[in-house]
Amino acid sequence: MKTLSIQKFSILVITIIVAFLAVIFYDFYLKERQITEKLIKTNLQSAALNLNQFLRKNFQPGQIGNIASQLDSRLVSNKTISFIQIIDEHNKTLYATPLYTGKNYIDKKSCLPITKIMQSSLEKVSCYEINLQYYNKLQAHTYHVLIGLNSQYISQLLTQEAKHLMGITLLFSLILFVFLYIFLKKYIILPLENLRTYAYYSEYSPQNFLIKEFESIRYSLEMTFRRLKTEQKNLYKLSTQDPLTGLYNRNDLTSQVERIITSSKRNNKKFAILFLDLDNFKNINDSIGHHFGDIILKKVATVLRLAIRENDIPARIGGDEFIIVLPDIEDERNIVDVIKRIKEQIATPILINNESYSVTMSMGVSLYPKDGKDFNTLLKHADIAMYKAKELGKNNYQFFTDRLNKNVQRKIKMHSILSEALTYGRFELFYQPKVDITTNKIVACEALIRLIDPHEGIISPDKFIPLAEESGMIIPIGEWIVQAACKQIAAWKNTPLETMQLSINVSGVQLADKNFMKILQENSACVENSKLDIELTESVLIQNFDEKIALLHEIKALGITLSLDDFGTGYSSLSYLRKIPFDTLKIDKSFIDSMQENKIFINMIIGIAKDLNLKVVAEGVETQEQLDYLKNMQCEMFQGYLCSKPLPSKEFETLFKDYNKRS
Repeated sequence: MKTLSIQKFSILVITIIVAFLAVIFYDFYLKERQITEKLIKTNLQSAALNLNQFLRKNFQPGQIGNIASQLDSRLVSNKTISFIQIIDEHNKTLYATPLYTGKNYIDKKSCLPITKIMQSSLEKVSCYEINLQYYNKLQAHTYHVLIGLNSQYISQLLTQEAKHLMGITLLFSLILFVFLYIFLKKYIILPLENLRTYAYYSEYSPQNFLIKEFESIRYSLEMTFRRLKTEQKNLYKLSTQDPLTGLYNRNDLTSQVERIITSSKRNNKKFAILFLDLDNFKNINDSIGHHFGDIILKKVATVLRLAIRENDIPARIGGDEFIIVLPDIEDERNIVDVIKRIKEQIATPILINNESYSVTMSMGVSLYPKDGKDFNTLLKHADIAMYKAKELGKNNYQFFTDRLNKNVQRKIKMHSILSEALTYGRFELFYQPKVDITTNKIVACEALIRLIDPHEGIISPDKFIPLAEESGMIIPIGEWIVQAACKQIAAWKNTPLETMQLSINVSGVQLADKNFMKILQENSACVENSKLDIELTESVLIQNFDEKIALLHEIKALGITLSLDDFGTGYSSLSYLRKIPFDTLKIDKSFIDSMQENKIFINMIIGIAKDLNLKVVAEGVETQEQLDYLKNMQCEMFQGYLCSKPLPSKEFETLFKDYNKRS
């Protein structure tokens, strides 16, 4: 449907109104014309009757001249009559107006009887007839009086009335049109046009309108635009600033860095990106709550603003991760200066509810253009350097290097291998025998996981277990180990290996998993639990010690034994040895490798184990000399290459039979 502008629509409406009024005026004109015509007819009829009466009294056929002057005066006094003509029965004119004397002016057949004047039309009839009876010696004679109409004068009267009414109509219509247009333009058209313009451009709010509805619309628009502008400002802030700290967010940081890259490329300058991550921030959130964690993040943001240079760009890209862009770097010492200021400022404890909290940060640094020529690459490399700083003890900083990148790439590749191994079942348990030193028989074994990749071959645990613990994949891997070990114990039932005790290693991440006990109970339900042994390292027990003790007692309640692996290499303490219900101590391979230097420690460990009624297993025994010494020290079991390396189940079963036969 075609649309109209307000102005055109208003003109159309006014035109329709004026046209409607014109129709009304035209109807009025017709009525007025009829009235005028009726008055003329009445006048003519009255004049004809008066003339008839006059003639009845004064008409003498032979003496018509006696009344001619009076007839002439009647003609002159009535402008609607153009002539008077009297004719006899023979159609002979006895009298006519002076102008037409002696002429047959008109045929009486074209004249209507005066009695029909009111029904006739003055525009179609030119004369009217009056019949006059005259008696001469009792003989009746009929004379005809013809009254001619002054058509020009009558037409002029009617036309003059029409012109007068038409003039009034046109003038009124014009005045009405102008008035309506001015009124509509001022109070309708212009306000609507102003509202349209205001609604389109949202600038320069119009002045108050007279019409209430328009004023209401104007006010609503004004309030809407104010709210929209406020929301736009807030949205712009959200799009460019981190809502918690007020620092730049990732989106705006990207545009800022791209601008700096363009400038640095043009001016051949360097700049640096610092990737900062709070150390152990998760513990702060978990211990004192996310609300206080947010307070700490705000404090950190304030510290960063104070520590950096005026033209440096601070940003928070999520969680406890911050970025600082250092433009125009002339020397790497400038970067170190900023880092030192940050460390000094961040070292100040933060007070929350009269409690003091200390936070530290690990930082990674990448440089443009050495470490990358686009923002994503620079950010990734700074992130890699930051994680290296965390690995080296946290509260530190590292610059990105190619070596770091290669290590990360290896991690990425190993992560992919691990994911595929979980998906396609590429893990296998190998078994290393534990030999009773007194009887020289294999009495137990340790299950050691191996990853068998179709491209990389057999991958040992030391290459993928740390990454699995870091990524959380150790949880499903550990669950698989428990399942596989229990299945193996069940498979050895009613075979020569049914007396075998099988040990599995459990990591700290796995032990902290809330589903660990459920998994252990479900899988060990189908085997004799005393045949299952769980090996733990000292480092697993340090954090949340009381919770770990409670869990270990639950494990012992199932009938599963516990071994302490790598004893003496970490936080060795007799206090936790007394509290935790261990069954076995394992002497770490590092002591056995340097036996001559570590004999005192070996003797001490064996003595402690005997005092606590614990079994002792020496790891990494590779020579007869080492075995002889352990035998003299009354160590109970050993494992190592002197007997065998870890083997797949079938090969281990063969070794078990052959080795025990020899013994």
